Amino acid sequence: MTSTPQNREADIAAQFAELAPWVFQFRIRRADYGGAISAHGDVRIEWFRRFAPEARRILELGSLEGAHTFMLAAQATRVVGIEARERNLRKAELVKRLLGVRNAEFLQGNLETIDLAGLGHFDAVFCSGLLYHLPEPWTLVDQLPSAAPKLLVWTHYADELSADAVQHGFRGRVHAEGGLDEPLSGMSPTAFWPTLGSLIQLFTSSGYKSVHILHNDMSHPNGPAVTLGASTHEMPTLRQSRWGKMR
Repeated sequence: MTSTPQNREADIAAQFAELAPWVFQFRIRRADYGGAISAHGDVRIEWFRRFAPEARRILELGSLEGAHTFMLAAQATRVVGIEARERNLRKAELVKRLLGVRNAEFLQGNLETIDLAGLGHFDAVFCSGLLYHLPEPWTLVDQLPSAAPKLLVWTHYADELSADAVQHGFRGRVHAEGGLDEPLSGMSPTAFWPTLGSLIQLFTSSGYKSVHILHNDMSHPNGPAVTLGASTHEMPTLRQSRWGKMR
């Protein structure tokens, strides 16, 4: 049987359907497949490139289905995405094969307990939508300066009024997670959200010499969210006007 564009699209749709439901939407050969959320134009990728323009070897923490991974890979020599859920890894590998991406790889690992030392050294770490799912974020953050000299993180944090707990010397609050069957939740029943001040303290105490607030969204519907750029080297003050608003 001769392959036609129609039956190729039907085959791709069937492969996506087998792994449904999806969170992110992917464009394959001019057609869209997967979930309802498109990562195209995500300003966090743009901010990462501005903050670490020299980064060619990138470690991504919490790669989910690979939507950000493939965008990062477009201007890198190697991207390693770490993801805990095996089903998400299967989705990412499917999209990787269909897109023909060769410089991205995915590894399964629980970021609550992982030892990053064995992964080697990178130019920068991209950590978006992950930190606020961890019950002990300091366990992961303490490893990051050794993994790469630069880090961009987007995370929710606890506002001062809701901060009613102190853990590991950091003020914040305990947040309920959605459970193992919820693809956007952490692997534990609860997570700890530090306050913004404690979050910055967490990074500086872990070995970062410079921590810059690139964007602070205090009106995010799911709770205040911040984008931080951290470096193990001293960096000049970054102009806030460079970053603008999240689209």
